[in-house]
Amino acid sequence: QQLSGEDEVEISDKDEPDGDGDGSSDCPTVRAPLTSLKSHQGVVIAADWLVGGKQAVTASWDRTANLYDVETSELVHSLTGHDQELTHCCTHPTQRLVVTSSRDTTFRLWDFRDPSIHSVNVFQGHTE
Repeated sequence: QQLSGEDEVEISDKDEPDGDGDGSSDCPTVRAPLTSLKSHQGVVIAADWLVGGKQAVTASWDRTANLYDVETSELVHSLTGHDQELTHCCTHPTQRLVVTSSRDTTFRLWDFRDPSIHSVNVFQGHTE
């Protein structure tokens, strides 16, 4: 199938697991949760891993984002300040930075690089 320029995409049944059940897979399958991260009062709409893989951030319709230690299941920080439901969260791949966006037309950059200071910058301007 020709997409654009010289890029081609081939679809093959060889990429699909054949379901023979021999258990030889490079990626383990988790059938039960390893832990539950609880503290939001509303629907969790997004989640992402913080660099290092020991902490995760979640965004919720309860207007907060939460930073968790996934090894202990403890809430590390509740990120508050948005006036409406959060729509997304995303982490930087190499720095301890988190971005949250909200229906209040703002997005916030949370900085956890210095353990003693947890700063936030608010960016305004989106209309939808």
